[in-house]
This record gives sequence, C-alpha cells and structure tokens, in this order.
Amino acid sequence: MKKCRGITLLLALILVVSLGSVASGETAIKWKMASSWPKGTIVQWAAEDFAKSVNAMSGGRLIIKSYAAGVLMGALEITDGVRMGTIDVAHCSPAYQMGKLPASPLFGYTPFGMDAVPYLTWIYQGEGLKLYQELYESYKIGYAAPCGILPTENLAWSNKPIQTMEDFKGLKFRTSGYWGEILSEAGASVMMLPAGEIYEALQRNVLDAGEFSIPSMDKDLSFHETAKYLLVPGIHQPSTFLDITVSKRSWDKLPDDLKEIVKVAAQATTLKMLTYCINQDIDALRFFKEKGVEIQYLSPEIQKELAKKADALMDKKAAKDPFFDKVLKSQRAFRAGYKNYKKLMTPDYE
Repeated sequence: MKKCRGITLLLALILVVSLGSVASGETAIKWKMASSWPKGTIVQWAAEDFAKSVNAMSGGRLIIKSYAAGVLMGALEITDGVRMGTIDVAHCSPAYQMGKLPASPLFGYTPFGMDAVPYLTWIYQGEGLKLYQELYESYKIGYAAPCGILPTENLAWSNKPIQTMEDFKGLKFRTSGYWGEILSEAGASVMMLPAGEIYEALQRNVLDAGEFSIPSMDKDLSFHETAKYLLVPGIHQPSTFLDITVSKRSWDKLPDDLKEIVKVAAQATTLKMLTYCINQDIDALRFFKEKGVEIQYLSPEIQKELAKKADALMDKKAAKDPFFDKVLKSQRAFRAGYKNYKKLMTPDYE
C-alpha cells in the first residue's frame, strides 16, 4: 500500500512538472492597459489590482502592464485608444463617455441612483451587464465590464452650513455632471475645478462648497483642514462604477479560458474595492470628527425635494434618447422590487 502511494505521488509530481514545462514553453500574451487615474489613488489601485489578478490567475499566460493617466496617453483619450487598438485595455468609468454615449452615466453614477448592493445586483443578476455591452456597441470594442466600484461619496465640504433649500441659492459650488444641472436649478453657482485646486479655492473663498469623492480620498486631499462643515450623504453619487474596455483585436485573439479569467478578475476587483473603501471610510469619518469637523446630515425633506428634480431631469434625458429610456426603465423596475425586498428583509433593532 505504501508503495502504491509512493507511485501515485511520483506520477502526480511528474504531471505537475510536465504541465509547468508546457506552460513555460508558451509565448505570453502581453497587454498594455492605460487608466484615467493619477498614480497613488484608490481608483488607480483598482486598475493595478485587476492587472495583478489576471497575471496571477493566468499563470503568466496573459500579462497586463498597468499605466496611470498621462503615461501612455491622456486620461480622457484612453477609450479612443482602445477603439483604435493603440492600447489593449482602458480602465476608466462609463460616465466619462457622456459626451458620446448619453446613457453612459446610468452605468457610472447618477444623482439619487442606486447604492452599491442593488447596483451590483442589477448588473450581475439583472439586465445590467447585457445593457452594459449594448452601451458600447457603437464603439465596436471586444469586451466591456465593471471593474471597481466606489461606495457613497461625501456631498459637500463647506464653510457655510447647508440646512435648507435656500442655503443652496448663490452658493459657489464645485461639482459636475447631472448633479451640477440639478444644483444650478436650485440656485447654486456651479463651477468645475480639478481635484488639486479645490483645497485652495475653499481656503480663499473662491468656493463656498465643493465635493470630490469618498471620505478616505477626501482625507488624503486634506479638505478637513480648510472646511468647517462636511455634508453627507452623497445623494449625488450613491455609488460609482469603474470599468474596463478591451480592444476587439486583443479580445478576439484570447482563448476562452483567458477570457473567463479577465471576466472573473474584473468582478473580484469590484468586490475588493468596495469592501476596502468602506473600511477606509469608517476610519476617515472618525478622523474628521477628531479634527473638529462638523458633520451634518442633509434632512430627508431636502433630499426628497432634490430627488424630484433628479427624476424630472432623468425623464427629460430619456425623452431624447431611446437607449437612455430603455436603461432607465430597467433600473426603475429593478429598484421597485428591491425597495420592497429591503423594506421586508432589513432588520430594525438598533
């Protein structure tokens, strides 16, 4: 019996060695991936995590080299780079395609959109992923999928309290996108500034208020040093999807098992990023309190009033674009079911 076990172990070892030699004899497929994110940020971490996961799971058969924004090309040029085949993969956000694909913010972030759990459920279990592919059909790329998600952002850093709708009137507010349109209608004076200029603009009263990202990223930018108030929750961005787009030429060359590895790695990065950010944000909010920041929760009444403005804006955009309308209806139908589920299944004992 011992002899048989020894032979079995020897055969297993020979098999492992032979498989390793076959793998080592293969020519690795090498991809270049450019991102829209600065080096050292949590969003660039997501791009790098995805690349590392693919490299490891493929056993070196597919090697993705990740480049931060500005190294291979500009942050807003990378999706065009994928379309033209200049690079193999882009790590970006669907919302960055708003100028060319009107429905893209519905797959990235929208005011009063879904938070992370229902959003992920709609994507992976509902119609989301199918519609995701349809979104990019006109780009004629090989593959597109979520690859990272941020939890709820901060709503505003300010040196003026924001407690009523009247407080938005005349407020010099840094933001962008649909939320900027909603705040403009509410009477705010909206301006767009790069992340690196927000701190000084608040300090010099060029801005009365501004938003950028989640608590942990805002902590890294030291907004707590220049603003007295932090307004939450981030109704303008309850969650934010990042994604990968792969050039058609590169995708078509991959064998099926490596395609599956790319898909699984993107999902894994999405989950890891969400849990990592929430954990970091817990510490960041505690840190802000310790530093004397006054954290204010926007009243539900104001949230409801702004939500009506957001719904009206979404309806207006849906009327102009059939695909936008299709995606919006899918999301609203899912949210109605999820709302009922959450009402019945969420404990309330704290």
